[in-house]
Amino acid sequence: MEKKSSKVKLQEVTRNLMRLEGNARACVMVEPLFIIPHNLFITYTSVYMVALGCTDKQIGLIASVSLIFQMFFSIIGGYVTDKLGRKRTSLIFDLISWCIPTLIWAVAQNFYFFLVAAIINSLVRIVHTSWSCLLIEDTPPEDRVHVFSWIQVAGILAGFVAPIGGLLVRRFELVPAVRGLYFFAFISMTTMVFLRNHLVNETKQGIARMKEAKNENFLSSMDGYKSAIKKLISTPYTMVAFLLSVFTNINNIIRMNFFAIVLTQKLEFSQQSLSFFPVVQSAIMLLVYLFVMPALGKLNFKKPLMSAFAAMVLSNLLLVFSPKQSFLMIILSTTLTAYGTAVSFPFVESILANSIDDNERAKTMSILFVILYGLTAPFGYIGGILSSVSEELPFVMMIAIFIICLFLVGLLSRLEKKQIKDTIRDEALEI
Repeated sequence: MEKKSSKVKLQEVTRNLMRLEGNARACVMVEPLFIIPHNLFITYTSVYMVALGCTDKQIGLIASVSLIFQMFFSIIGGYVTDKLGRKRTSLIFDLISWCIPTLIWAVAQNFYFFLVAAIINSLVRIVHTSWSCLLIEDTPPEDRVHVFSWIQVAGILAGFVAPIGGLLVRRFELVPAVRGLYFFAFISMTTMVFLRNHLVNETKQGIARMKEAKNENFLSSMDGYKSAIKKLISTPYTMVAFLLSVFTNINNIIRMNFFAIVLTQKLEFSQQSLSFFPVVQSAIMLLVYLFVMPALGKLNFKKPLMSAFAAMVLSNLLLVFSPKQSFLMIILSTTLTAYGTAVSFPFVESILANSIDDNERAKTMSILFVILYGLTAPFGYIGGILSSVSEELPFVMMIAIFIICLFLVGLLSRLEKKQIKDTIRDEALEI
């Protein structure tokens, strides 16, 4: 019976993948060429920076400076995306924002190399707008949760290559091994950018916006931003969904910059062992997507998101109170993080995507990203200050943030019910 149930779930997962068409399928297909090298080097980024002389505060400062620049580039992201088109913008700015920084990171010598690379990498926020539009604009709203799920699955499968990084660190030592990973990232990411550009087509909305924006300059385009801002402010549902996105991004910043530090400096794990935990996380996330998400995807978002954020609270509690070199505690914490991430990402992203009008998507997303990076920018530096006092303090902060997320999910559910009632009432009045 159990085997039959698993077979049915796998068939459903396959059907969900086959439902992806056009740009969505192309983006999912090439994603491993980006995410594999990214997963290989990201595990070691913070300890690589420490090995080259960066302090905890400097690592946090780089993260915050990067977010400030990302906020600026998010402002122009919608204008550039509408002006050049989703496809061309993604090609140009992916080449600049990833291929150049990976080369700088590969030859980095000190803090200033990492700072310059982070600033150039901040141009990725223009791509985030164009790529998001390219990914979902020609996809029906009901299928978008599957698009985001499969983007996550691509990342999860890539996570299984993380032990290669550990083997290289053991064989060549940290700095030479990570330099090699960055050179590999340059080759793989460059290939991905050109291959994706060959496979995708400009979206219908993108073609329409390019025609409309042909004679539009940046200052005149700001009028569109004003109307989009007014619409956002008057839509509490979108704003609450956006806050959830802000908090999950803060978690990404903290884990990316300080997880390896707390493991190696406070919990006394070896540098080589760091590659083991991404594999555990990837394996759990894959199981969640194969056997849990097909069922959760049919539910209203409240229960899945509540369970996801509760898991994140418990995960950080275990990390904070773990004794030194306790593999069991960190594996359990990693398992909970994997579940929380696997469930929260597609739900939060699809809720936010579906709440935005397609006609104003590029500008609205640019505004959201500006606010997002404005709100999250201080947290890299705050995390650095907290980590310099005690390595576990950034994760204590995350416990408080995820508790707030639990309350926000309840608020979002109430707003959804109110929207449904208002829609029914309006339809009744029209009749």
